[in-house]
Amino acid sequence: MCIAIPAQVVEVHGASAVVERYGERLEVSLLLLQDEVAVGDFLLLQARAFAVEKIAPEEATEIYRLFDAFVGVNGDNAAA
Repeated sequence: MCIAIPAQVVEVHGASAVVERYGERLEVSLLLLQDEVAVGDFLLLQARAFAVEKIAPEEATEIYRLFDAFVGVNGDNAAA
């Protein structure tokens, strides 16, 4: 089972992007996406290396809320 935590795009470099989630930054491939990606977008990742889906900010916020509740995190560090 895989739990996908959204990551917010902080930089875009052609076919890759730097994303952040809970303070962790990762460089990920955008080659599997059909949608254009911009700074501020939220992505779901596979294997911490490939963006597989772009999601709405509201959906990302709800996933963060549910994940924080699940693991008992305060929620103040979730991406906006």
